Amino acid sequence: MNEIDVIERVNKSIEIKDAHIELSSAARANELVGFLEEHFFPYEPISKSIGLESDEDVRQYLLEFLNDNLSVIVVHNQTNEIVACLALALEYDGMPQAKLPNKKYALIMEYLEHKHEDMDVYKRFKCNKSVNFAYCMTYVSTHRLHRGKGLATHVSRAGLLFAKELGPTPVYIHAEGTTLASQKIFENFEFEIIHRFKNEEYEVDGEVIFKNTGDEKEVMCYVKEMH
Repeated sequence: MNEIDVIERVNKSIEIKDAHIELSSAARANELVGFLEEHFFPYEPISKSIGLESDEDVRQYLLEFLNDNLSVIVVHNQTNEIVACLALALEYDGMPQAKLPNKKYALIMEYLEHKHEDMDVYKRFKCNKSVNFAYCMTYVSTHRLHRGKGLATHVSRAGLLFAKELGPTPVYIHAEGTTLASQKIFENFEFEIIHRFKNEEYEVDGEVIFKNTGDEKEVMCYVKEMH
């Protein structure tokens, strides 16, 4: 089944008032990254706790990370603006780690990956490719004026449908949830928890890095296999 047919099927199965679902594109790449800069990073608890601010280094990293144009976006019918997104990227075993000049962003990535051996999706499923469901720093984001409408759940369901219809079979997904909302979504879609770690227990040179994360006390690491 081709991409256009899948998009049409997904929109018929997931009806969203005044909006529709699309896959990201090169034409929307800068808009998608700008959306994350405005509606994700300022509100995500780990980013907020260390005062992460996006810069050109972060922007270029995101443009490259999302270059496969697999991300799912919800677009307002009248304004044609993105109102929610699920950033998706295809990864493979042995993929080189990107160098992140932005020190705060690099610190977050190090935190999310510091238990890599305990949550290695490739070893777990004996596969060599996976889909990174970027919800936290693996990114579900909803426009601040459109929250409370279930858009995060809709875009997540669409992401699973696209991954299943357009990806290889079986599909292996991995993700980290840094917020209570994203964790609830993962669990509602029956993702398996493979690891969890508490923000207050992560130290660098004896110093706790992620303080004042509010009710979001821990990161949950998830995997899902779909046939």
